[in-house]
Amino acid sequence: MRRIPIEARAGAPAPAWIEVDLEAIAHNVRAFRSLLRPGCRLIAVVKANAYGHGMVPVARAALAAGAGALAVANVREGEALRAAGVAAEILVVGPVDGGEAKALAEFDLVPGIGSRDLLRALAALPARQGRPRPVHVEVDTGMRRHGVPAAELPGCLRDLHDRGRLALAGVFTHFAAVDRADADGMQAQFEAFRGALALVRDLGTPLRHAANTLATLLLPEAQLDAVRIGGGIYGFDPLHGGGPVRLRPALALKARLVGLRQAAPGDGVGYGSTFVCRRPTRLGLLPLGYADGLVRASWQGAAVLVRGQPAPIVGLVSMNQTVIDVTDVPAAAVGDEVVLLGRQGERALAAEDRLGAGGSVYEITSLLAPGLPRVCRGAAAAAVDLRR
Repeated sequence: MRRIPIEARAGAPAPAWIEVDLEAIAHNVRAFRSLLRPGCRLIAVVKANAYGHGMVPVARAALAAGAGALAVANVREGEALRAAGVAAEILVVGPVDGGEAKALAEFDLVPGIGSRDLLRALAALPARQGRPRPVHVEVDTGMRRHGVPAAELPGCLRDLHDRGRLALAGVFTHFAAVDRADADGMQAQFEAFRGALALVRDLGTPLRHAANTLATLLLPEAQLDAVRIGGGIYGFDPLHGGGPVRLRPALALKARLVGLRQAAPGDGVGYGSTFVCRRPTRLGLLPLGYADGLVRASWQGAAVLVRGQPAPIVGLVSMNQTVIDVTDVPAAAVGDEVVLLGRQGERALAAEDRLGAGGSVYEITSLLAPGLPRVCRGAAAAAVDLRR
C-alpha cells in the first residue's frame, strides 16, 4: 500500500469565517438615498439573515446610514431584531399565518397583508392602547405569489376600515423583474399598481412603495413614498456598474488552509473520485463544505484565492470539507488565509462568479450557514464576532 505524505499541523485550529464590511453597507445605503426624491424613505430589506451577512449588525448599520425602516420575511426575523434591541419600524413583507397575529402585535411588527384571513385575525385582537394597529396591504400586480389581487383591493380596504381596529399605513407591490431585459414587464406592473390605487377612494395618505433595487435604478417614477432596497445594500448591482451608483460588496468568505498532501497521476479525489489527478498534484484542505453553504451546484470547480493566486476546487464538495488544487501555488502552507469570496491581493472573487444556470446571486450569500462566525469590519464596527 502506497503511503501518502501529509503536511499538517497537529491540533491546529480549522477556522472558516465571514467578514462583513459595515462601512460598505453604510456606503450603499447612502448611495441609494442620494437617488431618492425628497421625502422618499429607504426601507432596508434584512430578511434571510440580511442575505447571509448578519441581520442585527446590518440592520443597525443601515439605520445609522439613513434607512427609515426595516423589512423582514417573517415574524421570527422581526422577533430576533426586537430581542437584539432594534426599535425601528419593522415591516413583515412575507406571508404571515393568522395564528401569528398575536406575535405581530407583541413585537410591534407591521404586517404586509396579502389575504383576508390575516386581516380578520388581526382585527380580532384587542385594540392597541385605544389606537388602530398599522398595516400595509400588498397588491399582486403580476408575481402571483403573495398579495391581494388588484381587483379585490377596494373590497379588502373596506373590510379593513369597517373593522375599526386596523389602520392602513401602506400599500405596496412587488416587481418580478430581475434585470434590465425585464424593464417592460416592470413598467406594466407599475401601471397595474397605479390602476389599483385609482380604484380606491378615500384612501388617505398611506405609504406607497413599489420599487426594489432594480426599479430604483431603472424606473425613478416608481420611487413613490418609499423604496425597498435589498440586494443593493449588500453591493449586488443588477446593472453591473452601468447604472447611477457605484456599490461596494460587503461580504468576504475566508478559511484557513488546514492540510496539504501530495497525490500522484491517476489518484482520485473526494467522494466518487469524480476528479482524477493528471499530474503530480498538491492538494489543500479547507474546513467547510456544503453544510456551511458551499452547495455543489454553485461551488463545484470554482476557484479560490491562495496567496493571491487562483486555486480550483477539485472533487465533490463534502459536507464539512473541501479540497483545492494548490499545485500552482508552490509556497502555499498550512495556516494560509484562503479567500472564497472577496479580495486578496490584486484579485477579487464576487458572488456573481459562482452563479450556475438559472441561479440567483442572492443564493450564494444567503445560503451561508448562520453558524459561521461573522466578523464585522470597517469604521462602522469595532470588529466584533457575531454569530447571528
